[in-house]
Amino acid sequence: MTIAEQSPTLSDELRDRAGSFVNSHVDLWVEVAEDGVLALAANRPAAVFQAAADWLTEGADYTVADASWLFQQAEPACTLRLALRRSAPAG
Repeated sequence: MTIAEQSPTLSDELRDRAGSFVNSHVDLWVEVAEDGVLALAANRPAAVFQAAADWLTEGADYTVADASWLFQQAEPACTLRLALRRSAPAG
């Protein structure tokens, strides 16, 4: 087995966390794309932004490389997509 096969990808790390994260955030949808994009969605903007703040302050340290906001009439009404990258170690 190579080192690449042993090391989880960023998307794998995000997916591992997403299951427990969504359990503690009522009415939140969470999706992780293969390229490390985390999508947080809900019907209320405040719920989406609170979830994003919680995600970024709890657990592993990630940098937001890009973000996009989508508002639509269908459920979930609000979606925030965050392109996450692992933060560089300090020092």
